[in-house]
Amino acid sequence: MKLPSQARWMRAASLLVMLGAASCDTSEDDLRRALGDPVLDAFEIRMRGQDAAPYEKLLLGMGQVDVTFYGEPIRFDPSPDARAMDLALTDHAHLLGRFFLPRHVKHVDITVRLDDVGAFKEAGAAGLINAQAGTIQFTATRSALEQRSHVVIHLHLKDSLFDGTGGKTLLPSTYIAY
Repeated sequence: MKLPSQARWMRAASLLVMLGAASCDTSEDDLRRALGDPVLDAFEIRMRGQDAAPYEKLLLGMGQVDVTFYGEPIRFDPSPDARAMDLALTDHAHLLGRFFLPRHVKHVDITVRLDDVGAFKEAGAAGLINAQAGTIQFTATRSALEQRSHVVIHLHLKDSLFDGTGGKTLLPSTYIAY
């Protein structure tokens, strides 16, 4: 059966689209393998305030996060929302960002540095937080990360904030949950 020219054109176009779509499914993986780039798994780093009862607001920002494997950097994409986290909202774990692990990496070292200055508000008082010592370091294993695809840093505010000259000083007391 001979098709009219327009029908042949439509059939050829749809065939090309189907072939193109089928080839897209594997081309990215094939390209990664050809270039030697391993398959990457994404994991999140989050921070949550604990024991914040006296605080109406407690604002801290993420300064820098380093994720490394034997000193070599692992790609980390920071969340723009992590620049101003209200840790008095203890029912929310703020997203610091995501990092991407090659399949062969079994553990990573994570360092979270907070901004040097934060702010707080409690009943009848408000002030600044000196957070220069606000660095948190820990090692995370792939098996622990794979449980929920994230790690949550719980910052115990009652045990981390101390009265200081003109405000409070942060010396982080944390525990890590997966």
